[in-house]
Amino acid sequence: MTEEVNNGNKPLTPEESIQAIQSSIANAFNLGLQSKPKEGADTIADVVKEIQNTIYGQLKESYGDVPEDFIKANAEFFVQVAAMGYIIPRVCAFDQDFQVKLFKLIETRVLETQKAAQEQAGEEKGNIITEDKKIII
Repeated sequence: MTEEVNNGNKPLTPEESIQAIQSSIANAFNLGLQSKPKEGADTIADVVKEIQNTIYGQLKESYGDVPEDFIKANAEFFVQVAAMGYIIPRVCAFDQDFQVKLFKLIETRVLETQKAAQEQAGEEKGNIITEDKKIII
């Protein structure tokens, strides 16, 4: 969440914005980590679809009346993070240093995307932040 979308409250400080990004990344990753296939024939595609529905619903509820493209693109980004949370522990051993580095790299990507979008938009309020067909909060 950034100044552009803060449910009408005062703009976030840079520290609050970083904390919100970190929290959102961790929440999405943990959603994937905690997702389990249903008994039977669930595939990774089924699990990701369920994650997508959950994230989309949460974002729609949180942001309310914002452009649908904003919700969909943010949902897509967080679905990707959640899918990593689902996939990574199933294909490799846990490594705390790897997890910390992964989260830091994701955070850096979000910040880089935000900065590029702000520069491109001339820091106009209310613009959707886009890059490579993705919208990052």
